[in-house]
Amino acid sequence: MGPVRRMQQVEVVDDGHPAAAADEAQGPGRVRRWWVVLLVVALVLVGAQLALAARDRSSSTRFAQLPGALPPVEADVRVLWRVDGADTEVLTEGVEVDGDVVGVRTGPDGAQSVVALDLRTGDERWSAPLADPDTVLAQRGARASVTSCLPVPDAQPGSTEPRVACLVSDALLAIGIRGRLTVTRPPTTSRVVVVDAADGRVVADRTAPPAIAFAVLPGLVAVGVPGHDGHAEVAAQDLLTGEVLWQHSSPRPALDPVGDVSGFGVLALGDQVAVLEVGSHVTLLGADGTVTRERQRYDRLSRDEADTRLEVLSGYLAFRPVTTIVRPGESDVTIPGRLVHRAVDDGSLPGVELIEGSRMQARDGTTGDRLWQTDRHTSGPVLVVDGLVYCTSGDAPGELVAYDGRTGALVWSASVGSYDQLARLMTDGRVLLVGLTPEEDAPAGSLVAFSLTDGERLWRVPLPDGLDAAWTLGHVLVAGEGGDPTPTAVLGSP
Repeated sequence: MGPVRRMQQVEVVDDGHPAAAADEAQGPGRVRRWWVVLLVVALVLVGAQLALAARDRSSSTRFAQLPGALPPVEADVRVLWRVDGADTEVLTEGVEVDGDVVGVRTGPDGAQSVVALDLRTGDERWSAPLADPDTVLAQRGARASVTSCLPVPDAQPGSTEPRVACLVSDALLAIGIRGRLTVTRPPTTSRVVVVDAADGRVVADRTAPPAIAFAVLPGLVAVGVPGHDGHAEVAAQDLLTGEVLWQHSSPRPALDPVGDVSGFGVLALGDQVAVLEVGSHVTLLGADGTVTRERQRYDRLSRDEADTRLEVLSGYLAFRPVTTIVRPGESDVTIPGRLVHRAVDDGSLPGVELIEGSRMQARDGTTGDRLWQTDRHTSGPVLVVDGLVYCTSGDAPGELVAYDGRTGALVWSASVGSYDQLARLMTDGRVLLVGLTPEEDAPAGSLVAFSLTDGERLWRVPLPDGLDAAWTLGHVLVAGEGGDPTPTAVLGSP
């Protein structure tokens, strides 16, 4: 027998469609490649969106930390909590620490304590006693004592233990004849109480010289009291141990204040202490008590929101007011005119000073030379954000204006209300917010939002619960009732 041949099955392919057969064989691989490409593109887009969102959140967080800046506010703004009468002073005079406001509460019996209130809810987070009941403070209408609290600056960078220091004094002040602020009960005892702001634990409680004012620097506290003739007596002690580090006594002022203590104060300015005397004098002391800037008389004294400098209006040049800008460790700068108060300043106009007047001016912060002047009547306070200056104008009812802070060119203007409505400018870094008092016969004030870049009106809502006005206290949006309101509610977005 010859060899056996095995039969093989052969697939016949139509010669008329070779390409189609080849494409069918390659199709699944090509599809997979396209899916990979699309997936990569999608991941890149999602990553870019996440990066942008993270950058926006980071930018918003940084902006929210600026003095006077608000957290994001939307059109759904509502009352977050009502301010109890006993806590009005805590909110208005307290200090913000990690989402809380820490301040002094005076009870019905005149006893005082330091409390922390959650700014989102108004709930009391902790409380620590400061002073025993006081029959005078318990009387209705009696002026509160000078007892108050300040944040403790970190002695060491990176410290994670926020603290507040409270000056506890038995002094009482009252408004006297012709509006003079007088001491109705001179201080006989004072203490400095340091409290852990996280839980209210008392870290230190030390005796201090009798005082009505104080300032806190890293590691030390300076307390002060005016003498009988108005001169200042200041003593500094270690913040925790109470050890006296130095004392300062200023010369007798030229003007006898006759018991008036209006304007007396002790302020921290960087690593220095500013001593404000009753006769409108200011002296700078170093952390070691040495005089770093001799006493100077002023007509008006102000500070920037970040407390980095003093703005001393004193003396006149060619019959015009002159402001001396005082910064620790730097040479004084003299600028013609009165400086406009910047309610919010993101630092985008370094070296530019804004001057009050019917037509606001900008001047070089080093030479004092005029850079530009507005083309219409304006008024402060102003907001400085991304190089633009936002203010109100008196040339038209309820007009807002935004100027280029470098050139003075008008960027945009918008109408927000009428002449009889008081407008307060605020910002959360995303929009320009305007708190308006009620129009005639309106049941409530309103809150209006404008685009920072072009002035487009974004939304307008009435203030909740018939409130008349909205404004800022630190980083908090508050509202109240009446022509000269006190805060009765804290507002915010859910």
